[in-house]
Amino acid sequence: MVDEDINIFSMQRLKDIKRRPDILSNIRLNASLPLIMKPRFQLSKEEFEELEKNIGYIFYIETAGQKPTLMLMKVNRSDIADTIGIIEEIPEDMLQRAIDNPVHPPVHGMYGITEEIKEWLRKELNL
Repeated sequence: MVDEDINIFSMQRLKDIKRRPDILSNIRLNASLPLIMKPRFQLSKEEFEELEKNIGYIFYIETAGQKPTLMLMKVNRSDIADTIGIIEEIPEDMLQRAIDNPVHPPVHGMYGITEEIKEWLRKELNL
């Protein structure tokens, strides 16, 4: 059940995400950003099967703005993925370390999250 004061159509903040069991139960911290961002028609059978395990919500670092930002994306089976959340509480130096030493090459200016960020998220979201 979603609280009445949460607008599910606006950008979710950390405090909102903490109160959304529908999101929390479907966060995929180990998802592969390059696989998720690959056009579905280019996926091999094995990649499509792997993608099925990543349907839900993933965190990524967006670098298109003035400063790196941790974002939450809803991943669907179709090619449509929507950014639905922004996490402003994470230390900027943690995001910068993830950009300086990426877990994989960036995809359209988006970076995957590191183990350090995953641990921070587990703690903050009680995962």
